[in-house]
Amino acid sequence: LMSADLPLPGRIFGHGFLTKDGKKMGKSLGNTLNPVELVSQFGADAVRYYFLKEIEFGQDGDFNLTRFVNTLNADLANDLGNLLNRTLRMAHKYFEGRIPNVSGAAIPDDHPLKSYAANLGQTVAQGYESLAFSEVCIATLNLVQAGNKYIDEQAPWTLYKQGKLDLVGSVLYSVLESVRLAAYLLSPITPNLSNEIYQQLGFSIDFNDKTTVETAVPFGTHARWGVLPAEQALAEPQPVFQRLELPETVSS
Repeated sequence: LMSADLPLPGRIFGHGFLTKDGKKMGKSLGNTLNPVELVSQFGADAVRYYFLKEIEFGQDGDFNLTRFVNTLNADLANDLGNLLNRTLRMAHKYFEGRIPNVSGAAIPDDHPLKSYAANLGQTVAQGYESLAFSEVCIATLNLVQAGNKYIDEQAPWTLYKQGKLDLVGSVLYSVLESVRLAAYLLSPITPNLSNEIYQQLGFSIDFNDKTTVETAVPFGTHARWGVLPAEQALAEPQPVFQRLELPETVSS
């Protein structure tokens, strides 16, 4: 670059080695991994999420198809997708398909989801800046898992039967807002999944369009907890991440 009088990079990053099923990949072994075929079969979001979460950036890593499928199903289909789906269904059943009339600011700061999310945006931003993508995924997924635990403990379906509609609204708002925040923070890794989640929450945004994202949903606003507007119309709940299936030739 210097001899060609071209500008030098500000930072150079050396990645690790990738093995497959614990073995070095090679044509002689016939165990090479075709990234184009992998994306074509499972989607770019799934491939990005797995490699950035399961392999610490810069370190050696291993690809195993069974672990790949199980990880994606557990994190994105079950933890994130199912949490959104069942919470949306309750919002449609109890609040006529709208976000409950709750203000994020009115929810106490020591609320289990709000308190965890308070510094999550900053943590994730630092993770992206330092290329610690695995930490970004884990920290964000922790919020999702906390949301699953919270809704099970609060049992809004029982609160509804008891006539405690205000409490039901607070619970559903808190969970939906946590899902929204998780989708936003993961959007550089899973933009299509984040699009689906935001659309079902009543927003219209394309996370693949960087310019639009910076103006319509700026980080300074949407990386904070409590953004969902009260009584915003919600879309019909649909699976945002289809469960993956192992090819029949692969044993689980």
